[in-house]
Amino acid sequence: MLGFTSSLCTFEELDSQAMPAPLRFAQWRETGLLPMIAEPADDEGRERFRIRVNKLAGSAGRFIDVTATAMQLRRTATDYGRDRLDMISLTLYLGTPIECRFGSPGLSGVVRPGQIGVKDFARSAVHLWQARPHRGLNLHLPRLGVEAALGDKAERLHGRVLSPVGLAPMLRSQLVAVARMAPRTSDTVRAAALDAAVDLAMSVLRCELGARLEDEANEDGLYAAAKLFISRHLGAQLNPGLIAQHLHCSRAHLYRVFAKHGETVAGHVREHRLRRAYSLLIARDGNAPSAVGDIAFRCGFEDPVHFSRLFRRHFGLTPRALKAGSRTSEE
Repeated sequence: MLGFTSSLCTFEELDSQAMPAPLRFAQWRETGLLPMIAEPADDEGRERFRIRVNKLAGSAGRFIDVTATAMQLRRTATDYGRDRLDMISLTLYLGTPIECRFGSPGLSGVVRPGQIGVKDFARSAVHLWQARPHRGLNLHLPRLGVEAALGDKAERLHGRVLSPVGLAPMLRSQLVAVARMAPRTSDTVRAAALDAAVDLAMSVLRCELGARLEDEANEDGLYAAAKLFISRHLGAQLNPGLIAQHLHCSRAHLYRVFAKHGETVAGHVREHRLRRAYSLLIARDGNAPSAVGDIAFRCGFEDPVHFSRLFRRHFGLTPRALKAGSRTSEE
């Protein structure tokens, strides 16, 4: 198991393949990385057992990316009494449908890939990962934070599958983005991505239980969603109206959210485009475009001359000078 620590977050990676085959399942159980007790269906399942876990933990919550072979995951009130893990978990299910049981027939059913399920670690739950290897992206939120956001409505979350509307698609995208970047980036970036996922999740849960998206309490979540949408669509003709329409809020409210963070929507888009262009200009892999004009277009600048002027004003040198200097240093 590899671990990386900073004052901002901790990151751990584990792959059971690194363990001796005869003892693989027993040794992995001893790590205690997952809050639910795992058990393969039979002896053959134990022999074929494999699990990969990436865990990112910060002050606001934690993120666990799990890929594993078929097994049953179980958590009971006894487990809660032992570990006192007072958290609410949101899981984005990927790969195969999962049968979930939450201690009541009315709270049981199949959760399909792309859906986000919620469970309360203080209450009983059983998940059946069957057939092919399954993957789940899990965001664990401290109960105190959830109750501060939702009040006594937090009791209604256990066993719920989130509606695929509002900011929920942006939360799915953010969880996938955290999973992709966590193993290969800095602790500062990891912590920022995790905080954005937590802000988004809190807003999604509030709206799931009846709050208005434009309520003041959801502004941090909406800001995180807007930044994610902008970063994913830099090559498009972005404008505040389009962003607001996609996020299901008014343009005036979007302006207020960015103003609260000392920004304008247009200024944030421009800054993000310029920084993306900078990274492409100094990139050394063969997948990045080579021509300055192509880079400008990919980052949403239709006029290369205007792009060069903005770039020089922002970074103090032209795109061609940066690219030439990067090429020289590489040689």
